[in-house]
Amino acid sequence: MAGSSTADASAAGTSAAGPSGDPQKQQAIADWFTHGGDKRLTALQNDFEAIAKAATATDLPAVKAGCSTLKSDVDAAQAYAPLPDAQAQKFWAASLDLYEKAALDCVAGAEKADSRLLLKSNDEMTQGSRELSRATARVQEILR
Repeated sequence: MAGSSTADASAAGTSAAGPSGDPQKQQAIADWFTHGGDKRLTALQNDFEAIAKAATATDLPAVKAGCSTLKSDVDAAQAYAPLPDAQAQKFWAASLDLYEKAALDCVAGAEKADSRLLLKSNDEMTQGSRELSRATARVQEILR
């Protein structure tokens, strides 16, 4: 999910500005990643992997724990500096909002063994990942 596409954007941020790029915006994006954005993205990726592993094992207590951690990591990402591009930030914020809803529904679903809530959470995670992909595409566009 988040890991591979954002790693590409982060790596691209270290390259020289392209002919049509805005060097200041490119540097601001690169700084966002290297000063903590990368850590926020890695935490989310690790959470998704832990939740998927627990879900595959049908381990509801582990699903609940993973979703609780996801909620904490989303909170940290929401508190971190905004992406220095309005359009990318809009997509990033939307992804985090959806991941927050997913985490809350997941915790409740795991507590109650409620498959409806767990499916809703899965849908919210998928929607959040679509928004994250849009943010990543925008960042890559800037870094070209």
